[in-house]
Amino acid sequence: MLESAAGIDELDISIILILQENGRASFNEIAKRLGVSVATVSKRVRALEERGIIKGYAAVISCENLGFTENLWLMVHTKPGADVDSIGKQISGLIGVKCVYSIYADFDLLVHICCATQEEIAATLQAIGKIRDVVRVTKMSVCSKIKEEFKIVL
Repeated sequence: MLESAAGIDELDISIILILQENGRASFNEIAKRLGVSVATVSKRVRALEERGIIKGYAAVISCENLGFTENLWLMVHTKPGADVDSIGKQISGLIGVKCVYSIYADFDLLVHICCATQEEIAATLQAIGKIRDVVRVTKMSVCSKIKEEFKIVL
């Protein structure tokens, strides 16, 4: 089903799984594991990148281990008819903002922030509160992470 929906085949899926496991895997290593040529892997990866299936490669950083221990989810409520995307873009540029999602719920935006200090959190919350058409911000504090996954099960 995934293959027909995304227009990819089993080889593409295998390449994606290896890259999710180790984004630094060389084309040579991938080719050996899959029993195909390096040129085939190179061509397939390039095609997956061009189609936006592989969006990029990045190190997964632990905010907590870097000292960014203040971890909050914010539910941002806006006025009816507000330009939610514009508000989300404004929030995106604030200190500590990791993710901003426009959603369908009792609130309009879900924002994940990770900051080093309470002062940074206060500054971010104050800045959000000053954005035109923001009515209310509800905070949820993360007690502990039970699961945080960056891979997609294929």
